[in-house]
Parts: sequence; structure tokens; C-alpha cells
Amino acid sequence: MRKKYTAKEVRNLILDTASVLFIEKGYEQTSISDIVAGLDGLTRGAIYHHFESKYQIIVGIAKRFIPEQDLLDSIDERDDLSGLERIQNILLETMFNEDITKSTAISLSLLRDPTFISIYNTQICEVLAPKIEKYINAGNEDGSITVPQPEQMAEIIILLTSTWFIQALFPNTVETFFEKLKAAQYVLKESGVNVISDEVFSTILRRLLSKKRSK
Repeated sequence: MRKKYTAKEVRNLILDTASVLFIEKGYEQTSISDIVAGLDGLTRGAIYHHFESKYQIIVGIAKRFIPEQDLLDSIDERDDLSGLERIQNILLETMFNEDITKSTAISLSLLRDPTFISIYNTQICEVLAPKIEKYINAGNEDGSITVPQPEQMAEIIILLTSTWFIQALFPNTVETFFEKLKAAQYVLKESGVNVISDEVFSTILRRLLSKKRSK
């Protein structure tokens, strides 16, 4: 090993290396030995210290597309947010959080891989659906949301604000992206949970244009 890595750096190096190999060779065709060979002197033992199996590595890659627990906890702890505003915060963090953007940049092509898509959908539902359901219930109590089936609506919100916008599954142009965003806005508003309010829509537009200009 050429340098001293922190535990977090080791974990990220493993995930980055595996991402490249999964994209180049495919998940099934990539072995733990292949991943070890691509690391900077790290051993097989270092991998198994952080991940029990190759499957747990690809799960780890998928989890990087989701806000980390401390960020979700910080939304939980804010007393100034309504139930609806908490869901809106999760949406914007998932789309624009800098840590998520940086850590997933190398893995974006995996969103074309059926195995990865299945794992990604499972992880995002397991992590975010209970949170969103909780905030829908809170919104029903504080008046910011009116939804009779919180559990099912939480899954619909995830479908409309994440899975539906995955380029590999539902190809988009710039124009169709914003048309889909407007359609999602309409559906959610009419369903009683206005996650993509006009203010949130404007925020998404502004941040996307800002990212485009900075490239």
C-alpha cells in the first residue's frame, strides 16, 4: 500500500474501483480478485473488513445515491419544518447534495445495469419510504398534507421523484425532463402531497441551470 488511508478512504476506494469494474465487465463477471487487483496495494482482507461479499459492495455503491443517515437525522431534528417540507428537503438533498454528487459520479453508468437498478430501487425504498411515510403522517397532522394512504403514497413519491427520472429506464431530453417534472408536480399536488411545489420546482430549475453553466 503506497499511502496511509483512513477507513473512509479505504471504503470509498473499494466502491470506486468496484464501480469501474462493474461498468466495464458487468457485476456477474467481476470477482473480488479483480477488485483487489485494482486497488492501491490493499489486500483481500481489507475488502472483507468493510464488506462481507461482492453483493454488499454493490449495495454500498447503491447507498451512495441516498442521503446518509446523519443528514436524514438532521432533517428529523428540525422543529421548524412541516411534514411536507421535510419530504421536500429529502428530495432536494437527494438531487443536489454535493457529497452524493461527488461519490456517485463514477457510478452513474451503473444505472443502466439491471442488477444495479434492482438493488438501487430496493435500497431507496428501504431507507427513504419509512421516512417519507412518517413525514406524510406528520403532514396529515399539521395540515401541510392530505393523504389517506401514507404507506402507498410514500412509494409513489419515490417512484415519481427518483425511479421515473433514471435516464437508462426512461430516456429524457432536457425538454422532456421538465415536462416529466411538471407531470410529477401535477400528480403529487392532486394527490394531496405537493412535494414539487412551485417554489421547489423553481429551486430545481435554478440549481440545474447553475450546474450546467458551471460545467
